Amino acid sequence: MERLIYCVVVVSDTRQELVEAVTEAICHTESCILVHVHADKGADRMVASFVGSPETVVEGALNAAVIVQRSVDMRYHKGPLNPVGALHSVIFTPFSNIGAQQCEDIANTFSHNMADLLEVPVYQFNCSPVEDAGYDNLPAAIDANEPAFGPKEFHPAWGATLVGTARSYLMFNVNVMGTRDQANKICKHLNNRTDLRARTVLLEDGGNAVIGCEILDCSTCGLNEVMETIRTHANQQSIAVVGSHVVGSIPLQALMKAADFYIEQENVFLVKEQQKIRFVIDRLGLNSVSEFKPDSKIIEYVLGVNRHGPLQSSTIQQFVESIGSRTSSPGGGSVAALVTALGLSLGQMTGWMTYGSKKHEQCEPAIKTILPTLHKTIDQLLPLIDADAMAFNNYLVAQKLPASPDGDRKQEA
Repeated sequence: MERLIYCVVVVSDTRQELVEAVTEAICHTESCILVHVHADKGADRMVASFVGSPETVVEGALNAAVIVQRSVDMRYHKGPLNPVGALHSVIFTPFSNIGAQQCEDIANTFSHNMADLLEVPVYQFNCSPVEDAGYDNLPAAIDANEPAFGPKEFHPAWGATLVGTARSYLMFNVNVMGTRDQANKICKHLNNRTDLRARTVLLEDGGNAVIGCEILDCSTCGLNEVMETIRTHANQQSIAVVGSHVVGSIPLQALMKAADFYIEQENVFLVKEQQKIRFVIDRLGLNSVSEFKPDSKIIEYVLGVNRHGPLQSSTIQQFVESIGSRTSSPGGGSVAALVTALGLSLGQMTGWMTYGSKKHEQCEPAIKTILPTLHKTIDQLLPLIDADAMAFNNYLVAQKLPASPDGDRKQEA
């Protein structure tokens, strides 16, 4: 399995030419794949996310940092977020086949390289006093705190940069129809958690405060937990919660976790992934600020992680012809996976025709147990159509390798 790191870069500027230059710098880095770019002009903040191998993700982030240093001057920053620098933060998270320590090493490599290349101070994300100092107080904060990398000097045009890791990083804004002070009270409750940071980041025209949340581990801190905590304490102050917004991109599992919570809470019967996504978008109010488009917001969808293999994506005619062709692969295993999936699909069809019918109302509890199992098993079977063919092809390659002295084939295929 390919080793991949997910990186989030936060820049304190949203000029179009800068957004395009940073995007281009990341896209032109070999093996780096841009996931999402979000430019919030009201906050004067750009968030770019991308994935890459351990080697290329450092290069991609460095290329973005070079563009930022050339283009951004913090002396002209107008946004309300009070960032620590032109390149406010760079966060690395494991995405595929990467451990936490490896991710930490990659963050340190980037910090060292950027500090040497740009001659700027770098502090550790989420544990430095510099982080909450505010830009006006940053010179004194830098003077009082040794950076993790780079010179202990304040550069008015740059400031400082926060670099670190998280198990799974997500920026999530929730809108409340209240004052900044009311929103700050809610933030105090949210900040009791170690896997979440929250603050009132913006007071919009019209009296809506925005609670900006940084989720540091989506596996322990769900979107639903954040939203329900905000709703509870907003209700205690008699203020309304009016939707939310994911800044940048989001892991599929984070949405599924929230969907499962609301499905159980409301005793709703949903099976298909797309149904669950549509449901949780509504329950979290993710369309309130701008349309939440799963194909461009969910990391796995952008990267095509769940993309079907060539056999699974082929037409019936093409699949039948490939089975009947003068090759040993695809063969019986691929056919068995498809036939089994088709058989289960017939059972699923019967289940759906039974579910919700007054005539078969007494069967509904059993059907609600059976249908999710059938759906999950079909989803597990379909990729095996390609997996079996690939495994057999690898076996044929191994058979052609020279034998070792003890008579065994090399295990390289």
